[in-house]
Amino acid sequence: MGKPAFPALQGLDVRTLRLFEAVVKTGNLTQAARASHLAVGAASRRISNFETLIGTPLLERYARGVRPTVMGLKVAESVRNILDEVNGLSSISQNLRQGLTQHVHLLGNGVAITEYLPNVIRSFREKHPDVLVEVEESRSWDTARALRQEQARIGIAAIVQPHGIGLHHFEYVTEPLVLVAHKSHPLGRRQRVRFAETFDYEYIGLQLESIIYGPLQEEARQAGKVIRILAQVGGLYHACRMVSAGIGLAVVPESLALSLKGCFDLSMIRLDSQRYVFREYVLHTDEGRMSEAERALLQHLRDSDPLPHLAKR
Repeated sequence: MGKPAFPALQGLDVRTLRLFEAVVKTGNLTQAARASHLAVGAASRRISNFETLIGTPLLERYARGVRPTVMGLKVAESVRNILDEVNGLSSISQNLRQGLTQHVHLLGNGVAITEYLPNVIRSFREKHPDVLVEVEESRSWDTARALRQEQARIGIAAIVQPHGIGLHHFEYVTEPLVLVAHKSHPLGRRQRVRFAETFDYEYIGLQLESIIYGPLQEEARQAGKVIRILAQVGGLYHACRMVSAGIGLAVVPESLALSLKGCFDLSMIRLDSQRYVFREYVLHTDEGRMSEAERALLQHLRDSDPLPHLAKR
């Protein structure tokens, strides 16, 4: 067996790395020692020994604290990368101890993660307790891109024309779009409204979810109107939160409105036509290239009802 490339670092331990990271983060050795459950003297010796192992000063000492040198900043970045790897190994070890021997990576947009997936993932885990499902929030077009680039194999996305994106897919959810308004809004007491009646009021727009607002803007344009956007936010939840503060209107999926109207001062108002709908699709790559766990999750998504509370209404 050959000699290690950096024999001087063989005495280094993870606790010292975590201590050094804490010192750089807080700029205070005493605070870092307390957070690391070490006496200040012991922490100081660990840092000094670490500097000796590296071969250069990593911290500049001042009466009120410390700050990293230029080399200290570079070492701190390497230490963070090392600790990320260590944390990843710890997570794998913990999963194995808990009997989690398989892993599935699932991408989904904000509505899918908050409204559709919690019960679906719970029921999947009841059938497959050995599978860890890692759910990552991702914008719909980013999900499609990640699957095409084979960075993931399954995702849930709201896309107008899924046939042209080069992925396998099936429809997962179709639910009504509804208008949400603050209860004090002029429309706040209405049970149902024609979309054209809302043109005189301001909206909270979405920077990214054009699948909802794009068609609505086109309908307004055909009527010789423009949807007036008061503010743009990054997601449907944030749009509802703005509306709950008495700012504008928003059009959102019914499931989200039902979830939030009890928490916020929101009125849920139905639109006059069934053409206002929100569709989500499960996108996936070739099943032949999937693991057994991925195929099981994909089949569970096919078989499960993501909105049973709406079906019973």
